[in-house]
Amino acid sequence: MVMLGGSVAQTGKCLFSRSLQRQISSLTSLALVQPGQRSAPVLTSAGHLGDACPDSAAAALRRQLQPGRAQGLRPRRAGGTAARALAARLAAAPAPEHMRQLAQELAAGDGWALFSCRFEDGSEDLIALRLEGGPHDAHCGDILQAIWPVLREDALRELAGETQAAVTSALLWTVSKKTDSAVLVLSAEGALLHCNESGRDMLDGGDLLSDSSGRLCCASPGETAGFYAAVAECARSRRGGSGRPRELILFLEGRQSGMRLPVSLTRYRCAGSDQPLVVAILPRQPDRTRIEMLAQKMGLSPSEARVAALIQLGLTNREAAHIAGLKEQTFNTYAKRVLAKLQSAGRAEMAQRLTWQASLGRAS
Repeated sequence: MVMLGGSVAQTGKCLFSRSLQRQISSLTSLALVQPGQRSAPVLTSAGHLGDACPDSAAAALRRQLQPGRAQGLRPRRAGGTAARALAARLAAAPAPEHMRQLAQELAAGDGWALFSCRFEDGSEDLIALRLEGGPHDAHCGDILQAIWPVLREDALRELAGETQAAVTSALLWTVSKKTDSAVLVLSAEGALLHCNESGRDMLDGGDLLSDSSGRLCCASPGETAGFYAAVAECARSRRGGSGRPRELILFLEGRQSGMRLPVSLTRYRCAGSDQPLVVAILPRQPDRTRIEMLAQKMGLSPSEARVAALIQLGLTNREAAHIAGLKEQTFNTYAKRVLAKLQSAGRAEMAQRLTWQASLGRAS
């Protein structure tokens, strides 16, 4: 199959796109795409017909990445001018005999459907689908119209080596859906702008913070003013000596447990905006089993880990000893050993450390 730019045109190879193959598979096993300008390479969804993308072709593909909004996909006549032009490019390349046969079928319109999609910048994609007698042949154009703008971007980014958008999307999805920590995005004045699912759960529960029409209130009323002062200070802060955003830590008291849990505040400045944002990260109260597993990873024995988990719950020595089935004096001995091994100055510091690290799913 002929390529239309630089050294690729001389080799007569086409580019195989795994993304195109994966997303077009419900319609056909073979699709040919001429994206945008005629200097861009032809893409194929068939692995045995294409090769990996060389740097010379990647540069041409990058130029097709932002054509603006799609202005509609329309069918082209099978065997018409566009089909014959694409077929001529295939036939002109040094290629196996079966490739020449495909070019002849495309030029004649035998078993192929053609579509074009025009974009705001005036460029136009040509998409050729080989019909295979499947249930979607009759309405493949309707399906293609719905998926093409996203499909083309995925395929072009894959071949051009520009995967940062996908990586960023994956990171945001993970923060939104998977992390145990509550993440809140605040204005410099402390107004709630956005939060992930864990953040919404935390606010709805009201154990540390609650949300009243975008205004946050601490569970302990006397801490609310200090919270807003810390947010304002963070918004005014500059980067530290290492060049990283400065992080402020404050502690809020939980309504039910009475424990003081750490809250991380970090200033974030969005590109193109003079208004800083403050990102607040609050640990969720992890369950006792997770605390015990974490404590063992940090070097405690199973018995010591159980003691650490009970201390983390904010129980008194007498209450914790009763739950553990130990004498209070024995529990005190274990507690001192735990604090020494974890190099913690006191029970509160150890509890905060375990809570924070368990909520982040790490043990260091």
